[in-house]
Amino acid sequence: MSTSVQTYSVEAKPRSTSLVAALLRRAPLIMMTVIFTLISFRYLSDPVRASAAEGIIFTRPGGITIARIGFAAFPLAFAILAFASLISARRRLAGLYMVLTVVSVVIAVRLFGILIDHSTDSARLFIPEFVLLALSIIAIRLESAMASR
Repeated sequence: MSTSVQTYSVEAKPRSTSLVAALLRRAPLIMMTVIFTLISFRYLSDPVRASAAEGIIFTRPGGITIARIGFAAFPLAFAILAFASLISARRRLAGLYMVLTVVSVVIAVRLFGILIDHSTDSARLFIPEFVLLALSIIAIRLESAMASR
């Protein structure tokens, strides 16, 4: 009974590596879909209570409708676009660029708000936002490499 290199499977390592790469390429889209869906449903179901928890109050019903559009409709639209990009290999790279753009703008506006309003109440959200930003960049590189093959 002899042992040689030819008798061992070399498929295990590439398969596990490709599985990790496939997960990393989809992670930002999954995260954006889940996060924005949760935000949207919170403001769709009870915008008055959800806003009041953040110190926002409404004095007219029209304000509540505007809150539903701004705090629920836009996040829901981004969640739907992220999900559509997730399930379509052809649209995945564009979806990842969308995630990168949205997260970059959110970080920039949060930083602007902290500087202008002198409030650090939401600064704790920088950590998950930067994680999503980094994952988006990694995913774009992986997806671009995959597309060029």
